[in-house]
Amino acid sequence: MKLPQYIAHRGAASCAPENTVASMQRAKALGATWVEFDVQLTKDEAVVVIHDEQVDRTTNGTGKVNAFLLQDVLALDAGSYFDAKF
Repeated sequence: MKLPQYIAHRGAASCAPENTVASMQRAKALGATWVEFDVQLTKDEAVVVIHDEQVDRTTNGTGKVNAFLLQDVLALDAGSYFDAKF
């Protein structure tokens, strides 16, 4: 008998900021078999885990991901919009 598999969309996005390590760890703790996440390329062609083409909705930044260098994306706050503990 094959056991059901559960896919967590952007991690456990109702428990932690989407597409973050915290969200993926929480999804695993909740029994997810797989985690679906999204990637974008930065201006210097680094791969970053973020759903939207812009950083506006999930970070404290503004603009398109591909207009940022990796170091600038890494400096953004991608958690406190969800809860101060992130």
